[in-house]
Formats: sequence, C-alpha cells, structure tokens
Amino acid sequence: MVKVLIIVLLIVASVAIVALISYRKILERLENASEYASIKENVALTDKVRVIAHRGLSAVAPENTLAAFRLATEAGFAYVECDIHKTKDGHWVVMHDPTVDRMTNGEGIIADLTLEQIKQFRITRGSGIKEYPDEQVPTLEEYVKTVVEGGSYPVIEVKAKGGYDFVDVVSLLKKYNITDKAIILDYDAEHLRTIRKLCPELKMQLLCHFVKRSVIDTVEQIGNCGIDGMYNFQRDNKLCAEIREKKIPLNMWTIDSEAALERIIHLGASMATTNSLKPIHNQKD
Repeated sequence: MVKVLIIVLLIVASVAIVALISYRKILERLENASEYASIKENVALTDKVRVIAHRGLSAVAPENTLAAFRLATEAGFAYVECDIHKTKDGHWVVMHDPTVDRMTNGEGIIADLTLEQIKQFRITRGSGIKEYPDEQVPTLEEYVKTVVEGGSYPVIEVKAKGGYDFVDVVSLLKKYNITDKAIILDYDAEHLRTIRKLCPELKMQLLCHFVKRSVIDTVEQIGNCGIDGMYNFQRDNKLCAEIREKKIPLNMWTIDSEAALERIIHLGASMATTNSLKPIHNQKD
C-alpha cells in the first residue's frame, strides 16, 4: 500500500512539474511574440480603445529599439511601451530580459554590466533585423526623448528587481514635463507605492497574469492606479464587473488579433497593448 502511494505521489509530482514547465514556456512565447506577429491595419475596433505599442512597433523593428519606438510614434500610437533594468553603474536601460543574451551579440546580466559595456553590444535579433543592423540598447532617456519628440507618451514597465527609490525616473519624466501623461507598469506593488509618494499625478498600472480580489484591493489602495492583465486566461466574471463599475482603468496584453481585441473590449478594457494592431486613426492627443 505504501509503495502504491509513493508511486501515485511521484506520478502526480511529475505531472505537476511538466505542467509548470509547459506553462512557463507558453508564457514566455506569449510575452515574446513580437517576432511571430504581423502588422494588421484597418482594424476598426482600435477606435474603441487606446492601443499601446508593445516594446515599440515590435512586429516591424526589433523590440525595445529606438527604431521600433520611432515607427510606433509615426504609426499614430499615443502610447509606446518599453521595459527597463538598471546597470551596475546606476543607469536605466531598455531591455525586456534581465540579461542581454537573447537580443544582442553580448552576454551577461544587465545588473552586472556597466552602461559603457552594454553600449558596445548590437541588437542581433527581432523583427526586420536585417533592416536595422546597428541598433544599440537604448537608455531610458533616449527612449523617452524619442517617444516625446514623436508626439507620443511613454509607458514604462519596471523589470528590475530590488528596492529602488525611483527618484531618477520621476526626475526624468519631470524634465520632459510628462508626469501627468506617462504610465508606469510593475508587478511589484511596493515599487508603485514608492513612486506614488514621489509623484501623486503619475498614472500607474499593476501588472498581473490573473485579475484577483487582491489586485483590485491593491490598486485602490495605491490610488490613480489601473490594472494591466494578461487577457488569455481572463473571463468575464464578477471581478471584471466590479472593475467596470468602479471605473478602474483596465489594460490587457498582448492583443494581436481582432478577435482578442473584441474580447477585451467586452471585458471593459480601455487600453490594449499590442505588437501588431496599428490604430486605424492617429490616437495622439
């Protein structure tokens, strides 16, 4: 009997491990889908939400590059999203992963590299890479300057882990006079609370894979804060109804088809983060 129980437990554990690995692989594919997306134009439903260019116009140019950011502003996106990490010598740089390995010809953890070292690398992967052979990893200021000069607004996802004070990030947004227009994203509510103390008017969104009661409670406590959720597993339920009733801003990612866009509009989303859906009309203010 004991042997049978052990065998059953081993089988259950094995199935759980396989399921977890599969989920992580699916999630990674969903998060890094820009290379597999193709531009879709004339989608009328883009008039129903504000569409955010995910890592720039990443279905055309390599993600998180100045080329992708410029193309997004030219395409009429009001908002252009990026991801940031901090270097060893205290500079914010734009990169989704904690390492430079996937996207550049270099290797290493960003937090262990200096800005000078990172600037020696070149982007070697992503959409349209042959047309953009000399792109570097941008600094946060290079990204903000490019987006603002293009008439759009930054959406900045903090990927870095740790207890940062974010004074430099808020100071940069103040320098470009966009603290009431930019949006900060983070899975870490403590980061958002820190930023809120520095800048009451700055819009923020708490990232999540699933909208839960704790997510709603947290964004209400932070104030002037929306929810940025993964749409794939979200269903129209009581929590979504509550979000709509309370008029909590809801952004969903990553939306690359008209069917997905229709679905999140039904859920009550006012923003959609996309790799490939170009706004049918210019959405800039």
